Amino acid sequence: MRICVVGAGVAGALLAWRLVAEHGVRVTLLTGAPRADATSASGGLVRAFERDPEMARLAALSLAELRASRTLREWAAYRPGASLYVLAPADGADAVPDVLPPAAERCDRRRLADEFGVQGLPEGAAGVLEPHAGHLSPDGLRRAAVIDLVARGADVPAGRLHALTCDGPEGGVTYRTATREGTADVLVAATGAWTGRLLGSLGVPAGDTVRTKVVQCAVYRAGGLLPPAFVDETSGLYGRPAGPGRMLLGLPTERWGAEPGAARFLDHEERAVRTAAARRLPGLSLGRLMRPVAAVDAYGPAGRLALAPVPGASGRLFTFTGGSGGSAKLALAASREAASGLLACLSSGTSRSGRAPITTITRRETS
Repeated sequence: MRICVVGAGVAGALLAWRLVAEHGVRVTLLTGAPRADATSASGGLVRAFERDPEMARLAALSLAELRASRTLREWAAYRPGASLYVLAPADGADAVPDVLPPAAERCDRRRLADEFGVQGLPEGAAGVLEPHAGHLSPDGLRRAAVIDLVARGADVPAGRLHALTCDGPEGGVTYRTATREGTADVLVAATGAWTGRLLGSLGVPAGDTVRTKVVQCAVYRAGGLLPPAFVDETSGLYGRPAGPGRMLLGLPTERWGAEPGAARFLDHEERAVRTAAARRLPGLSLGRLMRPVAAVDAYGPAGRLALAPVPGASGRLFTFTGGSGGSAKLALAASREAASGLLACLSSGTSRSGRAPITTITRRETS
């Protein structure tokens, strides 16, 4: 089985890493040119609790694998710690779900205020505290996975994808970079914010399949009462400790439809973070901004990182993206399940069923 993965963010690197461990699978990872991406900008929060049951399942499996593997912990520079998730009041129902991850605790507004300094919450808000969560470096994890890929015999050429022919001579795909040509049974675009551009080049309307949005946060000097890693649904504020006397904080932006690549760091969005922090965490003293972060991420309709076939490609083209700003906490489990699904598809012969018209795409800027 020959599988080409395009894109070496944390999603693509881990998918290729899963696949190369399988017997009889030849993996090529097209990394593209080094550039700013969502993986390098991610705050790397990991936890098991999520409102969405499927996201919660993947997040819990990822955290369990991370905590159980010394190698993954070292690759990802994992730092254990508590995670606090503040839930907005639900209409006529308890804000906190009945089923929580093991060891997770419910926190009422009084405990949130007294223990963590979270103030001004609306009536009915509550929290979920996970003592065994933490954060990691998605950039470190993907770099280590790529190094291990090379050691295991995967082909990791430099350069961007320039052209792709579906339904080639062997019933798969033929791809070309500026310096070489290769063939595969299937190609997976793990290209994040660049996915819509790729789908457009294939003649597949991107529509709402993958949308882009700017993610902005910053690391600050901080003193006073520093909270653990947290997400606050009631204000949108999120953050985590970023070293002694430092705090990473951010708010969701509304900059939809951004061009992939580097994004501008906007001062008015940074001021909104300070305002939200002063209101919700009055015991936290924010000092000067140490490191601004702005990147463009991909948002899919499922709201999570998932493998999906490209319509009309006879099972030869897939996407693996749509992390919606939170791929890091799902990537280990999502990549394992994506690899299993891809291999099951190839083993059943699905990738060779049907005869679609030959399609050739020539590109200059694909990941």
